Amino acid sequence: MDLKKDYKKLYQQWHKEFKQIKLTELNQDLFNYYKKTLNFIDEYKEDNSNELKDLILNSYKENFNFLFDDFLKLREVKIISSALALKEINLNNVIEAEKLFYQNLVGTIKGFKKVKTLSLYQGESEINLEDLIKSEVKIKEDIKEVSISNKKENSLISESNDLIDEVKIDYTLVRFLKETPPLVGIDLINYGPFKKEDIANLPQKNANILMNEKFAEKIELN
Repeated sequence: MDLKKDYKKLYQQWHKEFKQIKLTELNQDLFNYYKKTLNFIDEYKEDNSNELKDLILNSYKENFNFLFDDFLKLREVKIISSALALKEINLNNVIEAEKLFYQNLVGTIKGFKKVKTLSLYQGESEINLEDLIKSEVKIKEDIKEVSISNKKENSLISESNDLIDEVKIDYTLVRFLKETPPLVGIDLINYGPFKKEDIANLPQKNANILMNEKFAEKIELN
């Protein structure tokens, strides 16, 4: 296993996913390969380890895991956005878990809109609050079921916010140098899209990637 080559491959796909609006192609074999690489890195131990080697290895693990997680979160945001707009996506470019996630979201949204339309045609003068609450609960339950299903297939849905709260996240104020598509921060908050000269306070890891790729510059506060 060539870790350097695998990291470069993942980085290139992440970068492409970040730059374009449409979903990049991700087949099940490639997804499984990335997962296999991640498992190998997480379980890897150096025989003659020392503090420096351990530091480098841990840094590599963090970067690889972050890239892969952010790559999936970018795709998740695009899938949710397409579903909310009832916009078709190329199902040949997604893995089975993403396909199931998208189809369930679209089905739920269409069902909700149908109920809403029928209600208007029937000339109801008052909105039945209880029915609306039940509809919302049903939608949330459907999405939750899809999330659980996706987790069983190497989850596309992020881990619980409770875990994020336990980790201190540093933020950096940046100014955007060009139009930038939406992204999901390591704090699991959706940011963007951004226009040139927009200013945002982003998690430091996300900000560093944007600055390295010349999408943004750091704003120094005196």
